Amino acid sequence: MSNIVTQNITLNQWITRLDNTRLPVYKAHRLQALQALQKPSKSLRDIAEVISHAPTIAFIIIREANRGQRTLGEPVQNLESALSRLGLERCSNLLKSLQDDQEANIPLPLRQVWLLGQHLNIQAIGLFATRMARLWQEIHWGSLLFLSPTWPLLTRHPELFNEWERRVLSDNEPAAAVERELIGMPLTALCLGLAEHWKLPDWIIEGYRLLNDNPQQLVRALHIARQTEQPLQQQYKLDQFPMLNNWLNRPANTLVFTCGLVMAAHNSWGSEQCLRWQRLLSLYLKKELASVQQATHQLAVEHARLQRHHDLWQPAQALLWPWDTQRLRQPAAKLSATAPSSQDLAQWRSHCAELLRSPSPFSNTVQITQRLSQALQACGMRRVCIMLLDPTAQHVQVSHLHGIRAEKIPRSFALKSNALLAHLLKQPTHLLITQRNAPSLTLHIPEELRALFPHTNWAIASVSNGRRIVMLIAADQAGADLHPLTVQDFKKTLECIERTLVLFSTRKV
Repeated sequence: MSNIVTQNITLNQWITRLDNTRLPVYKAHRLQALQALQKPSKSLRDIAEVISHAPTIAFIIIREANRGQRTLGEPVQNLESALSRLGLERCSNLLKSLQDDQEANIPLPLRQVWLLGQHLNIQAIGLFATRMARLWQEIHWGSLLFLSPTWPLLTRHPELFNEWERRVLSDNEPAAAVERELIGMPLTALCLGLAEHWKLPDWIIEGYRLLNDNPQQLVRALHIARQTEQPLQQQYKLDQFPMLNNWLNRPANTLVFTCGLVMAAHNSWGSEQCLRWQRLLSLYLKKELASVQQATHQLAVEHARLQRHHDLWQPAQALLWPWDTQRLRQPAAKLSATAPSSQDLAQWRSHCAELLRSPSPFSNTVQITQRLSQALQACGMRRVCIMLLDPTAQHVQVSHLHGIRAEKIPRSFALKSNALLAHLLKQPTHLLITQRNAPSLTLHIPEELRALFPHTNWAIASVSNGRRIVMLIAADQAGADLHPLTVQDFKKTLECIERTLVLFSTRKV
């Protein structure tokens, strides 16, 4: 998916663009809210309860209340305060000015995120409202509106959510890297900027500040939370770090913990991501992990009972599936690469003949790697990465890429010693990474290459010049099973390049 933003867009430009976005509103929700506002017998709490079923309207009212208070008073923290500040007549006029939208015209990704926000609200209330009864308003409105900074973004660009959930939740790509590619910055930075600009409830701002400015504390807490079967050891570690202990028990953090759980459960209840947040909730609540899991599952079911949108995904549905099922990671159809055509093979022979010419026609290694890449492409490889080793064989420099964006791999990186690399660097060798051997080999392959070739169908080879290994080559057929003819010609190309390097190093200058 291409970047949807112009280059070098700033946070302020995003805020300006999204601040003027008209949010969709259900007609039924708007009419219900208007009826509540126009009934003199209803208290502010009654009206707020009615409007809480329409989070978009609640957000619009709170945002409007704080827009008029740039210098006067404190920002409102809940809908009751917003209704009081604006007055019921002004709120009614505000709702009358909103345009109605048919459900079919509201982007499904936006409606799905609305549902996630409501699930977050149900989980937060169920897990923490009794424990922190005095903070009920903060828990309720903070959780209900925690995802609101994303609403105008998904109104304008609904395709973003599908791309984000596929790459981040399903393929485990780093969220910050994906978001920089899609919107030019981490999503937490954008949400924090919008939350501060709109003066959303303090707990929401604190949550995004944690995620954007101080994720290290969260990482430390998650690490301690892993020891769920040793609560005394957990407490011992927290006692060793009193600042971390104090931070962990800040009530506003509950929104971040619950949001992490809800986003992970959107894909799978049995995934490591979901378990990570359940462990953290267990640590915070000082309850057994099994008890927390049971509670979160029951709350998911309670949320599903309240919903009537059958085209949206309900996390409770996955509770009926095998535990390790991941909704977003559907079994992919097995890809089979086609054999090189006769025309491709003719080009491959031509490139190999050029590599074997004597005396060597090449004046530098760049020309050699380019010709080598052309030969590999002609025999069927779709993506090629050629790396040169330093004399110590401890670092490599990426010399040539085909079919791979340069930002996907560092220009140079270190090689960590292990048995697999020792085998590759001892003598010229080629390895085919397949589904059968990937579990035993992948952990020993440099992480830079693992990120570049995350699937299980690719080849890696070492090439020598005399007695020393000087080059590593990694290539694949775009994730498809390597075709036998391509593998055969890949091996022959390796023989050609070794002869090329000998001819090049002995040429007369």
